[in-house]
Amino acid sequence: LGVSFGEQTVLEDVNMHIHCGSFNVIIGQNSAGKSTLIKAILGEIPHTGTIEFKDTKDGHMAKLKIGYVPQKGVLFSGTIASNLRFGKADASDEQIKKAADIAQASEFIETKNDRYESSIAQGGSNVSGGQKQRLAIARAIAKDPHIYVFDDSFSALDLKTDAALRKAVSYTHLRA
Repeated sequence: LGVSFGEQTVLEDVNMHIHCGSFNVIIGQNSAGKSTLIKAILGEIPHTGTIEFKDTKDGHMAKLKIGYVPQKGVLFSGTIASNLRFGKADASDEQIKKAADIAQASEFIETKNDRYESSIAQGGSNVSGGQKQRLAIARAIAKDPHIYVFDDSFSALDLKTDAALRKAVSYTHLRA
């Protein structure tokens, strides 16, 4: 996989093999190309080479579900529940509550009068930055994807919440 912008090569000769059930992290310094790599995988920017997703059970190509949370969480006008169901409209109440638990969002949701039916303003302007991030993370988790991509999406969280969320995501993923 390679990515170029004009004459400048940003990524070159990237090869990755991610196995089902594994926990993978892409780490690098600022401007190392992590977000560019993710956007190429998601098909958001043009790239050279091929990206193939195969089901390890039978070797056939599989449709891949990706739960992507960008650096700045995005929320839509509606309710907390409708935002969490955005990637999976048929998610049950139990599924969205579990996703909120993992994302460390349940505590502040339960303090709201209407809990999961509480209104969210366009862009999430009526919740804090950390709450917005946790809801965006919960939405990705509720989608029940094959791959989670957290693109620096924990940056708005305090250290305690960050640690609890990483532990919950790792535990949930590893025991699946």
